[in-house]
Amino acid sequence: MEYKLEYTLNEESETFFLNKETISVGKLSGNDLQLVDSSVSRNHCKFVKMKDGYKLLDLGSTNGTYVNGKRVTEKKLEQGDNLTIGRTVMKYIAVSHKESYTNVDDQKISMVIPLSDSILVEEQKIEASTLSFLTSLTALGKDLIASSTLEDSFDKIGTLIFNSLNPKRLYIFFFDEHQEELELKYAQTRKGKTDEKPNISKTIAMKAIHEKVAIISSNTRDDARFDGAQSIIMYGITSAVSVPIWTKNSIYGLIYIDTTELDKMFKPKDLEILSIIANFAGLAIEGINSLEKLNTEKKIRARLERYHSPAVVSRIMETHNSSTIEMKTYIETEASVLFMDIVAFTTKVEHMNPVEIGVFLNHFFAEMTEIVFKYNGTLDKYIGDCIMAVFGVPFEIANHAELALQAALEMKNRLAEMNAALPEQDRINIRIGINSGKLVAGDFGSPKRIDYTVIGNNVNIASRLESSVAATNEIVISEDTFNLTSNLFECELLGEKKLQGLSQSVKTFKVIKKKENQ
Repeated sequence: MEYKLEYTLNEESETFFLNKETISVGKLSGNDLQLVDSSVSRNHCKFVKMKDGYKLLDLGSTNGTYVNGKRVTEKKLEQGDNLTIGRTVMKYIAVSHKESYTNVDDQKISMVIPLSDSILVEEQKIEASTLSFLTSLTALGKDLIASSTLEDSFDKIGTLIFNSLNPKRLYIFFFDEHQEELELKYAQTRKGKTDEKPNISKTIAMKAIHEKVAIISSNTRDDARFDGAQSIIMYGITSAVSVPIWTKNSIYGLIYIDTTELDKMFKPKDLEILSIIANFAGLAIEGINSLEKLNTEKKIRARLERYHSPAVVSRIMETHNSSTIEMKTYIETEASVLFMDIVAFTTKVEHMNPVEIGVFLNHFFAEMTEIVFKYNGTLDKYIGDCIMAVFGVPFEIANHAELALQAALEMKNRLAEMNAALPEQDRINIRIGINSGKLVAGDFGSPKRIDYTVIGNNVNIASRLESSVAATNEIVISEDTFNLTSNLFECELLGEKKLQGLSQSVKTFKVIKKKENQ
């Protein structure tokens, strides 16, 4: 058995075949699969062939390697697993000998054909009987690929049905299995598209849906199956065809055609033609549904990437469906909150115009936010020249305090690099405050504006540590954060501090550096 990876890159679908004993993945060009992505390590992970597939090994990457939303160091892969490497989500799939999404010749359909007083049920493969129809079908396939809406697809399908079968009326329905109802999506007569209410034989239509068969009746008035169907008598229907719209695994609805003319009654060959077209309609619906889902997920991903690291976003997308991602419940959790502010920013930029200030802040925030994301932090918000970040939401992280301190130290180091490239008068300084403890996370706001954020007294403490305790270029933490990280970082006791808005004093510490043996 061979395997492949399917994923989307720059809005294009990509396939990578796993055809070697060992396959390396990373940012460097020397890897078998190169992912040019700042969140991917130079040598990120590798696939190792086993007797019955592949296992995935993480190579000590910064942002980790995930399988079905869980971070792994080594994992035997199963068919259908979702892999997340940086910002790229891949699906691990077995390669069939025939690389095809749906092969119409492989699909069997049940034809129910009235023969005198009996009903013959037989299964046969669908085949087009004429070269002209195959030519039209090929053109339809190309047109459907180019279609971006269901209405456009149904227009093309309707045109081919009328050219091939010349019915009096055509209706395309979606089927709601929960309500047991057919919802009209498209209607056409020989005069063109129509908005008139459909008057069809629901008896025929629902029989096709419930029994999952294509039905032809060459003379409905003499067909014993439709005794008592008043619509057949009322509307003078002499012949009708109902074919489910389907793919291999799903029934989406129904194509229904009928006629009132005795000399134009439908024949078994017409059923075969409509069955093929119905399969094309099913593929069109699947394709457009997939496109709409992709576009929805892209919008949701873009929103989530404002707050979360690429690895966190991928886990959210994998563990939620698109209809629930926007409906976050409030959760109480343990996390660490970081506030970082530019010292004397107003004085520093008083000689700059608004555009220059905007460019400066955008560059500065971009550098600092990348560091937040690098340590799986969530960007809560920008407050003027201040950044608020949280470590430990939306997913619980056991070492959230450690990650917050690592991010803070790297912010200081990155600022030193940025300042080294600037004239002395343009250099800036920062203050950082960090606190750990319980807080509430979720979407807060109004129906017109809603943001993901955290609230609680522990958030206020982090803010006060930054604004009231931290000196220039200092990282100040609370006792709670110190207790979680004292074995990892060298810290200096600053003493008890009375913080605005709090009745009790808070023991505070200044972070010096990470311990050498850690």
